Amino acid sequence: MNDAVTAPADTGRAQHEAFRRKRDQSVRAPQGALALTTTAWISEPTEVEGVAGTWAPSPAGDGLQVTADAAAEIVVDGQTVDGTANVYSHDSMTPSSVRFDDRRTAFVIGPDFKGRFALRVWDAEAAQERGFERISAFDYDPAWHVQGTFEPVEGGVAFEYGKSQGGSLRRGLSPGTISFEHEGERVELVALPDGDSLQIVFADATTGEETYDVGRFLFVRPRQDGTVDLDFNRAIVPPCAMSDQYNCPLPPAGNRLAFPIRAGEQRPVFLQP
Repeated sequence: MNDAVTAPADTGRAQHEAFRRKRDQSVRAPQGALALTTTAWISEPTEVEGVAGTWAPSPAGDGLQVTADAAAEIVVDGQTVDGTANVYSHDSMTPSSVRFDDRRTAFVIGPDFKGRFALRVWDAEAAQERGFERISAFDYDPAWHVQGTFEPVEGGVAFEYGKSQGGSLRRGLSPGTISFEHEGERVELVALPDGDSLQIVFADATTGEETYDVGRFLFVRPRQDGTVDLDFNRAIVPPCAMSDQYNCPLPPAGNRLAFPIRAGEQRPVFLQP
């Protein structure tokens, strides 16, 4: 079995319960994963179903522009749009916020590999209307909180991965490899950079049976000495499990593990209609 991190089990369990509460609040939030109702990629002036305004690429290539009169009550960065307003990308230095009404908000993502930006619309009451109950998860198991090693690789480790909505394979670049021991064997993983963390997209022998079909995510942050905590109790289902408006990365070939990891999240659970 795996080498457990030496934190007391009770402390680990309490921390895990706090993580589960925070996770539940996050997915239920007004702009949580359950609230995403629209992702509209825009390459020419167009109307977006369900919301007001005409949306178009911005001339400066830094987001979108919306055109509407004041009666539409679109608020961008605190100001009601009456004419044309710039809506800057969520990843820009000055990201914009959009409000349509008491339930619906939006922001812009992109650019994608085609240079396009998209309007993402969120409905704060979507989780309740869809009957979301909880995310099922395995019981906390301290044996799946393992010590790993991050080994940086000059130039990175290139790999290919698919996306949940199909299309051509994408090319990823992991800054190094993450490894841990399982039943005496070395397991090596690659990861996508995610801010100051690394995003491991993996599948295991539970995928498609006990856990979500696409796979799961685990976010880790290597220390300066190369050690890294791999707490698989914090493995989460991807956001595409909760909204079909997400296009999630699929596990690359090397991250598809033959053994089961019965720790972390399994699937979102919705009440039957």
